[in-house]
Amino acid sequence: MDFSKFKTSDWLKIGGALGFLIFGFFEWVTVDFGGFSAGGGGNVFDFFFTGTIPWILVIATGVITFLLVQGTLKRDQLPWPLIMLAATGLAAILLILRLLINPIEGKDLIESGGGSVGRGIGMILSVVSGIVAFVGAFLGFKESGGDFNDLKDMNKIKGSFNTGG
Repeated sequence: MDFSKFKTSDWLKIGGALGFLIFGFFEWVTVDFGGFSAGGGGNVFDFFFTGTIPWILVIATGVITFLLVQGTLKRDQLPWPLIMLAATGLAAILLILRLLINPIEGKDLIESGGGSVGRGIGMILSVVSGIVAFVGAFLGFKESGGDFNDLKDMNKIKGSFNTGG
């Protein structure tokens, strides 16, 4: 494996995916009663739209990046930088929503009993990992010659999927 082929954007996408792969299994929710931790738990798979979907998108981006750099996937098959930018962008938005909202079933009952429900270290580090992957995809999109003004033109976007094969 030739690591010199990897650019900074590739490392960010793969590192973000690896971080999310690991931190997705850490505790996503904390529950405290008067300073006493009553557990909590949960992980990425307990939150389908704001956990599992972003997890799949970010992990897929990391795997595709690795396969592209190694030459297993051809760069001209699809507009990979655009696809990865969209995938990680959607994942980052969903993760940030999860971080901001963080409702869990029974939260009102726990809080009415004097407890508090918070964000676990797994959720926080997963959001950071997802944002790192998005930054990598953003840099990769710019490196490939992508221009954000082109994203406003639907014909240019459609044209980027016409690979002639």
